[in-house]
Amino acid sequence: MLKEICITPNVFDSEFLDKSNWKDLKSLLENIENSGYIVGLNNNDWKKVVREKINTLDFKIKDRLNSILNTLNDRNRIVGHPKGNIKPICEDDWIKIVSDLNNIRNFFSIIATKSFVENSISLEELENINISEKFGITGSKHFIKTSDELEKIFVPLLSYAKKVTIIDPYFDISTPRYKETLKYIAKAYREKRGKRDKGTITINCSEKIFDMHKQNKWKQVINEIFKTYGHIITINVWNRKEDGIKMHDRYIITEQSGIVSAAGTDKDDYQQSEWAIKDYFSLNDILNQYKENSSPFDLKGTIS
Repeated sequence: MLKEICITPNVFDSEFLDKSNWKDLKSLLENIENSGYIVGLNNNDWKKVVREKINTLDFKIKDRLNSILNTLNDRNRIVGHPKGNIKPICEDDWIKIVSDLNNIRNFFSIIATKSFVENSISLEELENINISEKFGITGSKHFIKTSDELEKIFVPLLSYAKKVTIIDPYFDISTPRYKETLKYIAKAYREKRGKRDKGTITINCSEKIFDMHKQNKWKQVINEIFKTYGHIITINVWNRKEDGIKMHDRYIITEQSGIVSAAGTDKDDYQQSEWAIKDYFSLNDILNQYKENSSPFDLKGTIS
């Protein structure tokens, strides 16, 4: 699913990047625009150092790479990992930062001027890789909705997100299988390899699953999540308008990306679902359906 990568700033250095190999890096970055994101090491230091190195390159290369980085930045696809104790000066320092984070949880891939761990690729090795096949969106994936598989989907989607919206007409957190999913989402959300931040989770569900007896149960689950993870949860309950469209599809959307599940978002050890990354440009259209002033549905109530 979503691919989480690291690139050492030295990859953009004129000592290693030139007219013979820059298009391989360009292709990788263009694929990540749709399929994943870059973890910017040492928070914003990564972006600053990378821009400085790019601006020393040939004009055509500089212009194109800056344009792609602007797109990645606009889509929140460059995320800053909090600073540690290392103040990087050379690539070995950057590699030490990457290695420490990779030991906590593996990145999908690490790009450096040299290969140093199993999931790292040198700039030179990019030439021998089918970049669109490895780093691009290659279609939907099917998984049985076990806890392990849900974790594999949620962790790269939610770790560095700043906000998350769940859209599922049947997302009833008083039901164990949906409560479990919410816990997996809360655990993965904003967990930056040992650096946890608090955030907001918005759930949009259908009035079909709601009755007044569930209100206290929902509040109880919301409070449990808040006490454990610090996340503030809001549940919006929607109703179909007369002759209006029905709620049906199930999404989990962040400011970076979004995924859709064919068979629902609930944990189910015996059900398989097809999961796919949504087109970036469709995300706002989906989210606008769950804003009161632009929604095709009626907002019946909010619980938080």
